Amino acid sequence: MEKPVDVVSRLVRRKPGTPPRISVEPEDEDEAFAAVPVEQMSVRGVFLLSMAIVSFAAFTLFALSDVLQGETHAAAQWALLLAVPATSAAAWFPISISRATQGVLRIKSSMPPPTPDSPAPSFSPGSSLLTRLARRYRRNHMFAIYQSVGWTLYGLFVALQLACFDPQNVCTLPFCQPGIHSVQAGAAFIAEVLIISSVLTLERRRDRNRQRRKDRFVVQLNNFNNMLLLVGATLLALVSEYSRAFPNPSGSSVGYSMAAGLGSLALFVTALLNTYGLGGVLSTKDGWNFYQPFMGGARFVLFQKVSWTCFGAGTALQLLYLISLVVVELELFMGAMAVAGSFFVVAEIGMMMSLLVFKKATWSPKIGEQANNALDFVEMHKRLRGFASECLAVLVIGGLANIQFIPNALCLLFFALTTNLSAGGVIFYSTTAMFTEFIMVISRSIATHLYLKDSHNGLLEDVNRYHVKYVLPQIVTGCLPAVATYRHYIYDMEAFVPVLILTIFGYIYEFTYRGNPQQTGCRERISWTTGHSLLMETVQKYFNGKIIRMAPLDPEKQYVLSFHPHGIMPISVMWLQFTDQWRKLFPNFYAHILTASVLHQMPLARDILHFYGSREVTRNAFAYTLQNKESVLLVPGGQAEMLEQRSAQKEVRVYTHHKGFIRLAIEHGVPLVPVLSFNEGEMMDNVQAPMMQRWFVKKLAFPFPYFPYGRGLLPIPRKVDIPIVVGEPLEVPHIPKPTQDDVDKVHTKYFAALEEMFVKYKDEVGCGDYKLVFI
Repeated sequence: MEKPVDVVSRLVRRKPGTPPRISVEPEDEDEAFAAVPVEQMSVRGVFLLSMAIVSFAAFTLFALSDVLQGETHAAAQWALLLAVPATSAAAWFPISISRATQGVLRIKSSMPPPTPDSPAPSFSPGSSLLTRLARRYRRNHMFAIYQSVGWTLYGLFVALQLACFDPQNVCTLPFCQPGIHSVQAGAAFIAEVLIISSVLTLERRRDRNRQRRKDRFVVQLNNFNNMLLLVGATLLALVSEYSRAFPNPSGSSVGYSMAAGLGSLALFVTALLNTYGLGGVLSTKDGWNFYQPFMGGARFVLFQKVSWTCFGAGTALQLLYLISLVVVELELFMGAMAVAGSFFVVAEIGMMMSLLVFKKATWSPKIGEQANNALDFVEMHKRLRGFASECLAVLVIGGLANIQFIPNALCLLFFALTTNLSAGGVIFYSTTAMFTEFIMVISRSIATHLYLKDSHNGLLEDVNRYHVKYVLPQIVTGCLPAVATYRHYIYDMEAFVPVLILTIFGYIYEFTYRGNPQQTGCRERISWTTGHSLLMETVQKYFNGKIIRMAPLDPEKQYVLSFHPHGIMPISVMWLQFTDQWRKLFPNFYAHILTASVLHQMPLARDILHFYGSREVTRNAFAYTLQNKESVLLVPGGQAEMLEQRSAQKEVRVYTHHKGFIRLAIEHGVPLVPVLSFNEGEMMDNVQAPMMQRWFVKKLAFPFPYFPYGRGLLPIPRKVDIPIVVGEPLEVPHIPKPTQDDVDKVHTKYFAALEEMFVKYKDEVGCGDYKLVFI
């Protein structure tokens, strides 16, 4: 019969007056040492740390010797083969990773010894291995997941090694060829880290009782493993770049890069997910969940956003890199893997920082404190949504403001993905394509300008717009793509295929000019003009856009809405009519936007304008719209007003010498509606070269040089409040052929009404110290 437990003889030596430290051995061996303070790492902890270092060294040696075509990977191969079974065996010893100080005694359970009438329970040391395995898999789901995935990857590694053992398979199987073993090494290394992580999951309940952060060896070991994964992934990323820059003559450089790239991506993904999953369980208190949107505190959410954003960017970049290698056997761009690795490093650091600042959501039993916590959470959620909306608005506005450059960027990417040209060659071809597009746009602009000049803005019907004088420049520039394609075909040049594709696409795209959509609006999409647009609503929120209505507009009538001032870009005109606020103030009313003719010559920009019902600001398009009983919205100041814009002057500068819109309104008897935006000139600025810009506007109707800038000196509008006042309709006489005196009278009356609007509302919109300057 077992002797009774002598508690007194097993007490720890202590100072007089202090209570004895007694620990009772729990029934579940996975909870052993739960109540014992720790100061050192046990033998099992040292063993796991050593295995992590050894497996990483073997993985590194395997990858480097493989790429350098050495024969030193045999030792690394055996180390990786033995690492996983040896490490997995450590999970079956009931020894904590961190051990208690000497002198701390544990009291065994007071359960009586087993007898024939009361056999030992299943968790006794005499249990079979299969029983203990089933119990551990059943009680610890994280342990089961890590063990299953780890052993699956290890089995894959062993299978590949056995398959590659036969010399005949070395030349036939893709992953057995020299230089393409990096995927095998990556699988074995990931398997080893996952097995170590499975052992760490057994320590999570013990770790809850650690008294000092410096004693939390479990967390430190997990972070160490993740950093090894990160270093290994970076190593493979550099190997991929190295093999592309210095291909080995005995094998395909694409095979080297592909294998190393796949291994790098797998290691990066494993590192971040392991940091977030197991790292969150080990390094945080109770309250951690794998899915916890906008929880954990504001700093935690901020670090998480940065981390997952960088992770997504790095993953996308590596996937594009691998796809480019498979499809065209050309690297996306020099240093793509290095850039992706930098994104992943920032993501890993951000993830670790987020775990340090995680805060469990605490709810006080007191109603008042609960309400405060709820309000704090709602406020944080509101701020995060506002931040996300602002980021989206910046992307949308930046894209709209620079939409004319998007086709050029796509052209650069197209040549990079479809050819084996060097970086200089890709830049040369894309620049040539951009220059060709510029010449074609300028030729159309010149032809339109000459026709409008000769026909007095379309008033002289005997001027044929298809005269050789207007058509020849467009024919000459239109032949340039065909000549370039023919030359590439004759000399069998490398870029023949992409040049041919771009030429075919360009000539097919010419069919979109049929029907003169910039004048007739034949490409308008009703769903775009009348449907709800989340992007436009986001832009309005970015500017805190506020529309003030002085009088309703009858949707059965037609009006000429004139927007002031032009600004560097009349950005408010883009979103004004496509918001819910406008539709509530002016239901079922829409005015076609008249924009610069040059925008209707640029691919993509013209497509979006046409789909939204926009037309060019010419007399023909203006008159055609009014004749069809439709309303128009234009910016009368035009490019002349744009050249006069200056921010931070507290001035609303309006150009008053353009009277064509007033003449057309009188000819058709359509009321004028002034629209005034108080801060339109504060959004952006342009480089100052007034003499050159005026010359280009006069001769070519284009303000060169044109390099607008705003927020952070980038071509993104500044975030300023934009109050817009829509005035009362100003009735005008219907005179088919008005005299200059008739136009001047309405002109004077119109700008007097505009000035009255400014004086009436400037204090209400917060612009009391602004001046209205007529130019």
